[in-house]
Amino acid sequence: MEGILDLINSAVLDQDVMGGLRWPLEKASSGDRFRLDRVWHTVAKSYVSPVVRLKLRNVDRYDFGTSVGEASKEVILKLKQVTSELLREEAQYDVISDTLNDTLKLIWNNFYDVVFRLSAVTLMQAKAKIFLRCGV
Repeated sequence: MEGILDLINSAVLDQDVMGGLRWPLEKASSGDRFRLDRVWHTVAKSYVSPVVRLKLRNVDRYDFGTSVGEASKEVILKLKQVTSELLREEAQYDVISDTLNDTLKLIWNNFYDVVFRLSAVTLMQAKAKIFLRCGV
């Protein structure tokens, strides 16, 4: 446990490197037991209602094994009521359609500015990753 804590405590915040963290020379491992594999730095904001869960994330990743880094902006949308209705044996598609319309109105009225700004920046940088996930 002490080796892991030493590894974590030796990290230095650095916005100029992928992953947002760097380690001084000889500090990227702790003896033969632990070494860094990947670093992720995530800033997220979540919005939750009984109908929808919306998560906006800025993610900065770095893989030490492949020396590949990536920065992305992600929008994760979970439509809880729609999924519940689809899982019913006798799904009522008019209810699903109404729920989708209500959800889109909710997003448009409350989150359009946030999502549009995030999407516009993401598309301009050609690093867009927008995930639409349905989940309960």
